[in-house]
Amino acid sequence: MSISRRHLLASFAATAICAPHVPPANATTFKPEAPTRAAFPVGLYRLDAPIAELPGLVAFSPNQYAAMGGRQFEGETNYNAPTLYFLDHNWAVMLQTVGGKICKIAIHLVLGTAHDANPVAKNVLSYCVDSLGKPAEQRTEQSVGFVIWDTTDGNVVLQTGETGGGFAIALFLTSSSIRNFKRLR
Repeated sequence: MSISRRHLLASFAATAICAPHVPPANATTFKPEAPTRAAFPVGLYRLDAPIAELPGLVAFSPNQYAAMGGRQFEGETNYNAPTLYFLDHNWAVMLQTVGGKICKIAIHLVLGTAHDANPVAKNVLSYCVDSLGKPAEQRTEQSVGFVIWDTTDGNVVLQTGETGGGFAIALFLTSSSIRNFKRLR
């Protein structure tokens, strides 16, 4: 299975922390204790921060909303943000907001070969472990890898996999505040 832009948008839209986290049978879980660290900021972007002063945000197009299955919450607006230099690479950035505050940060990049992607993915993994500690879960589903950290303010998910154009690395930071939002469906 490969990761497509549509899959990245669907992953962006997924809100797994709304329900209690139950790892699938094929997952390796690492620590059952409560998280002790908050998610890290990604450049200018921090979970639950207001977007009013952020430069260069462009609201999703109708096609982007359609690819992710539409808006999920009352007051939701999603944005493409300017490319971000993070951990020695330029990343595409998407933000999910509700009520003008960031509830999800999604960054991703696609590299041409596994040889190029593997050291970048390892660097991101090391950064996350250094910042957040040991992951709560790690699993692979049809050659797509997931590493998940529970945080005091939500969760962080590192996702890797092959795309039609190379090898994708994506990082999703989701705020626990989404548990309190009114769902549209």
